[in-house]
Amino acid sequence: MTESHANLIQSIYDERSTKYDDSFHGLLADDYIRFADPKEGEYVLDLACGTGLVTIPAAQRVGNAGHVVGIDISDGMLDVGRRKAEKQGLDVPFIQHDISDLNGLELLPVGSQGFDLITCAAALVLLPDPPGAIRHWTTLLKPGGRLVIDVAAKDVNVPSRLFSRIGEQLGKTLQWDQSWVQSEESLAKLLRDSGLMVESVFMTKTYQVREYTVQKASETFEQAVASPMYRNFGEPSVREEARRLFVEVFKEEAGAEGVLLDEAKMYMAVGYKP
Repeated sequence: MTESHANLIQSIYDERSTKYDDSFHGLLADDYIRFADPKEGEYVLDLACGTGLVTIPAAQRVGNAGHVVGIDISDGMLDVGRRKAEKQGLDVPFIQHDISDLNGLELLPVGSQGFDLITCAAALVLLPDPPGAIRHWTTLLKPGGRLVIDVAAKDVNVPSRLFSRIGEQLGKTLQWDQSWVQSEESLAKLLRDSGLMVESVFMTKTYQVREYTVQKASETFEQAVASPMYRNFGEPSVREEARRLFVEVFKEEAGAEGVLLDEAKMYMAVGYKP
């Protein structure tokens, strides 16, 4: 990850950190724990750990005999995670670092063969080279170790979909590349190409549903560009044209019903190292 991209992602999540736990991500984290099933004594690496929504319950599961490390690019998110872990009496190292390249970090106890489990929740699409990142993470797994990853299902996020459609006309792009996400198979291929065996790949349940109406399309645009995720579409040089195009494609997609539904659901994959 380039320094500029890393700084951008860091700033986005620093800004979101105090309210991040109010989102659906807690429900997603619950499913991560259920599907990954960390066991007593296991070594767990939680990448893009954020506020510790996966890290902390994983630490509770593995107990004192286990070892859990959380890594994230955002100091703001990590600060929240550290406070939560301290409040629960958990000794979990939270490390600020780019998860794309973990070389040079001392993550495992001396003599360990690797991690039993690596998780990366709701972050894979933010990386400039997901296949390269997964190949790198695979080297940290012990034989039989598990990797659990996810990515938002294709076209489920309404603002992202609409901004993606109008971006070329404005000379703007999303802050991440989601073009490679086409189906569950998109994740399965990443695992197989990294030498992992695919245990399961599936679409999760819907964690949250939001309804957007044509009557509030302009308001939806304003709310979106107020977020750090889409702020570049609200820059003064393009703002009014971006709003016009956003409303135009909104009306086109909403059709006669005048409604678009935003469903928070993910493709998720569980793989293991032979």
